Amino acid sequence: MIRLRPCKPADGSYLLKWLADERTVEFWRADRFTWPLTQGQLDTYFRDFEADPHAMAFTALDARGHPCGHFSFRNISWEENRAHMGFIVVDPSARGMGYGRRMVRQALRMAFGCLGFSAVTLGVYDCNEPARRCYEAEGFVRIDREGFRARRISRTDGEWEYFYMEAKA
Repeated sequence: MIRLRPCKPADGSYLLKWLADERTVEFWRADRFTWPLTQGQLDTYFRDFEADPHAMAFTALDARGHPCGHFSFRNISWEENRAHMGFIVVDPSARGMGYGRRMVRQALRMAFGCLGFSAVTLGVYDCNEPARRCYEAEGFVRIDREGFRARRISRTDGEWEYFYMEAKA
């Protein structure tokens, strides 16, 4: 069982633990954060989300009520009934146990059922195979259109492709 609640600044301590290596931060950062991740960067992140009427962040809780994941909706278009899902991360100690899929499933239920969105997009790197498989299992498909074009990023460990996926209600 996964429950969702609005993210709180105190959840930053979990994010700092979960985003403890450079590769994980790179997968998560969306050009917003730098390595090493700091509490100051997260404080700014939480303030920005609180002030933005087109964004909201959530913490996923396991059956015991302990934080086990995080995600956000941003670039929300209330007129077009769509949002971009991002900053998706699961507690490393809970990976491989289905928490990511359950969190994404709950996020889509909220997006389509409660918030009335007709579509949700997200971005993922080709080398983040577990995340891509999770998103596909929950109904996301790869897209390539204006505003959602794949791009290549050169890294010290090779070239990564960043592409977009979309789920529809």
